[in-house]
Amino acid sequence: MESLKFTGSGSEYFKIWIVNILLTIMTVGFYYPWAKVRNRRYFYANTILANRNFEYHATGLQLLLGFIIGLVLFVIYTFVTKLGPQFAGVFMFLFMLILPWLVWRSLMFNMKMTSFSNVHFSFRGALGQSYKIFLGYPALLFTVFMLIGVGISVLIPLLQEARMAEFARTTELIMIGVGLLFGLLFMLAYLYFFAIMKKATTEYTLSNSYYGQGKFDTDIETKKFFIIMLKAVGLAMIPVGFIAGVVIPMLSGGMVGGFEILFMVLYFGFIFFMMLLASYVVTRERKYVYENTILDNKIGFESTLRARDLAWVMVSNLFLIMVTFGLAFPWAKVRVANLMLENTLVDTSIGFDEYLSQKQNEVSSIGDQIGEAFDIDVGVAF
Repeated sequence: MESLKFTGSGSEYFKIWIVNILLTIMTVGFYYPWAKVRNRRYFYANTILANRNFEYHATGLQLLLGFIIGLVLFVIYTFVTKLGPQFAGVFMFLFMLILPWLVWRSLMFNMKMTSFSNVHFSFRGALGQSYKIFLGYPALLFTVFMLIGVGISVLIPLLQEARMAEFARTTELIMIGVGLLFGLLFMLAYLYFFAIMKKATTEYTLSNSYYGQGKFDTDIETKKFFIIMLKAVGLAMIPVGFIAGVVIPMLSGGMVGGFEILFMVLYFGFIFFMMLLASYVVTRERKYVYENTILDNKIGFESTLRARDLAWVMVSNLFLIMVTFGLAFPWAKVRVANLMLENTLVDTSIGFDEYLSQKQNEVSSIGDQIGEAFDIDVGVAF
């Protein structure tokens, strides 16, 4: 196994970043597509594996169409929200109808615009599958939660009608129990839905991706993602229990002075813990997906990223950005790139140079560029 490396630096990227910001401001935002291209080209070109680098081939002009469409949609949404909530609802419904197409189009474009060692990636997923994942599953979740809500709204009045003086206490306990049960079921259903979505989006993205003519394949299970999320919820109970069992009694008993100071400590402690929790989920999911993904039935992957390392970088980056009023952002982004790449391992034991030479000889029309782009972040990458 060989890890990827990042050869860029914060000082180098700062020059690109500050120029991008200045030009974007001067052009009232219209330079943003070119800024995005410059950023990606810098990070791709400085990502190295086996002494070879990645490349990003899109141009600002290609991304401009997607940017203009996004800007127009934002203006329309701002306008319709002033007309009334019903118009905003219609707009969001129409947007949800085109979102799966935007995701599918964005995946196709960005994969074709990416190459490694002069061989392009590609995405060949079906549009219908995108609609199933990004529209069908959320619609199913909404329907299930609506049925749960209807069930609660029907059950509570029945229990209230059944309340009699001699059974008031019993009925009240039953209602509390029913409420807790529905709350538990709601939380489990919500977590399981996200586990389903994580599995579906990961499989859709990876199993339909190609490097040259080589195909990525992944074999993952919903229950693994569900278990990771359940453990994360269990960890989240630690600060909740501490606040409920220790802090609140101390405050109510007048045992602690300086409420403002305590509030600040709890506030920043909460931010740190949530970053640690997010790091736990990301690293566990990343490790599971990588170890169950293979390219061309030959090349395996591994993630050695640890939650505490990711949490430290996230927290320290937040602190640096705050104390420098945002000027440390380039260094923060480079630190994240370094951490993620050095903990991403690729199996190069199969004779990697020969494999890459073979892929270069297979180069075909899959490397052709697309004339327009709908470039959005779909949140399925690792």
